[in-house]
Amino acid sequence: MKKAILIIAVVLVFFGLLVVLVGRSIGYLTGQTTIPSKSALVVSLDKVLTEQTPNLPFTRSLDFHHLVDAVQKAAKDSHIEGVLVYGNSLTMSMAQKEELKHALAAVIKAKKPVTVYFDAISIGSYYVVPKGAKVVMQGTEGGYVTMTGYYAPQMFMRELLEEKLGIKMNVVHIGKYKGAGEPFSRDSMSSYLREELASYLDDVWTNFTDSIPNSRGLNKKEFQENLYNGNYFALSPQDAQKDGFVDQFGYKLDQEDQYADTVGITRYAKRKNLQSTSGQIALIVAEGEIQMGTAQPSPFGGSSSIASDTTCRTIRRAADNSLIKAIVFRINSPGGSALASELIYQELQRAAKKKPVIASIGGMGASGGFYIACGCDKIFADNASIVGSIGVISIVPEFTHLMGKVGVHIDPVQKGKYSDFLSPYRKLKPEEARILTNEMLKIYTVFKSRVAKSRKMDMEKVEELAQGRIYSGRKGLKLGLVDRIGGLHEALEEAAKQAKLSSIRYRVFSSRKSFIEMILDRQTSVTTKWQDLLKLPPMGRPLLIAPSLVWKSEEGLK
Repeated sequence: MKKAILIIAVVLVFFGLLVVLVGRSIGYLTGQTTIPSKSALVVSLDKVLTEQTPNLPFTRSLDFHHLVDAVQKAAKDSHIEGVLVYGNSLTMSMAQKEELKHALAAVIKAKKPVTVYFDAISIGSYYVVPKGAKVVMQGTEGGYVTMTGYYAPQMFMRELLEEKLGIKMNVVHIGKYKGAGEPFSRDSMSSYLREELASYLDDVWTNFTDSIPNSRGLNKKEFQENLYNGNYFALSPQDAQKDGFVDQFGYKLDQEDQYADTVGITRYAKRKNLQSTSGQIALIVAEGEIQMGTAQPSPFGGSSSIASDTTCRTIRRAADNSLIKAIVFRINSPGGSALASELIYQELQRAAKKKPVIASIGGMGASGGFYIACGCDKIFADNASIVGSIGVISIVPEFTHLMGKVGVHIDPVQKGKYSDFLSPYRKLKPEEARILTNEMLKIYTVFKSRVAKSRKMDMEKVEELAQGRIYSGRKGLKLGLVDRIGGLHEALEEAAKQAKLSSIRYRVFSSRKSFIEMILDRQTSVTTKWQDLLKLPPMGRPLLIAPSLVWKSEEGLK
């Protein structure tokens, strides 16, 4: 009898736990949560915010378009009384912070308070503060305000690779400013790369020194002089208040106590986003390096890429869907394969013949990223976005010195004059370099022609802007490479306007597989991993890649 009762109790507990698990699963998957009245929306992130996240079971993930949606929605939501932003927790690019700032401005315009709280302030974190927001920081001696200029160190590895390891990297580039290969082939920056990076960073610096005084009602000239002369370095909270950067002192959780309740941005975004299965605008996210072939997503996230076959199929599905009236193509990419970029460009051109296609460049739409943007009807970018880098580069490794060091010998069996073309197991032949350069020149000409058609410029004008130069979105607008400064929300508005829609409700068109599908894909591919490790990457193929840019401040600007 006791045994039977015990079994029944265990079964009841099991089913009870099962009901709770199912209930939580449904809550996570549907995002159906109740938002209490008079709540504060709390914007705080614990990891880098990507443009698109994997769909994992039993978790709430947040990507950038959901965040922008949520803040825009909060401006009109009667349950949300105000917005709290924890400025030190925003691990976002400058372009993303710019878009968040504009979304927060919409909340202020709706006459709802926006409070931005800081434990400590840097120029990068402060960029998110919109005009009309209240800035609060803790006022103890441990807090500080440190606003400085930019510091962008570039790492060069030629000596390590060539002299220490015996690996020579032959870099062939079209465009004297195309400096993506310099870290592998030089010990310091060329004058062209230095000029290019300084020009871009000066432009972003100007954007900071314009926007922050405007947000805080400061004299722009005085702010710029003080910033340049180091007068805002390691300010005490009290001095920061005197200089107009801080409105009041307080502590983090005290800000939440001023509201009846709070709701986190991730939870709120799941409940209140503008995405809809019936939306008539398709949002297609293209993030990462551009590659040939099919995407292989990880069930646990990780780095993303823009695979040509996968992306083209996604674009075609949206273009051929009669319920979709416009497409917004969101780009965050430094470039990649020249051929893959051309294939995606052609697919976007096909789509643009059927319905409006708007490009929205986030943190970066450079090189191949800009190439594919040219396939759209209009290009939107943020002030801090990186655009341009119209040029071509190929990097051909040479392992002969390394093999001599470690006693490795190559004895090939081959047939045909060019069967070992660009082989890393011997020195690069002058004839090979000439052939490769000629092919890259052809790609460069095609690239420029795509830009000329998109931007309605002649080839001579494009050549002036090309040569691998990178520009900020702000500068790109002045040069005609960008149609309008604006973020994802503005791009969606433009798409709705061109398609003559009454709203900007959209749905994401994605090639992402379910969690189970991704697990099965990993299972079937695991047996080939050891073979894959023995294969060399496709070196020598022409690439459209932007130069590297590392911008470090006291908090590490991205």
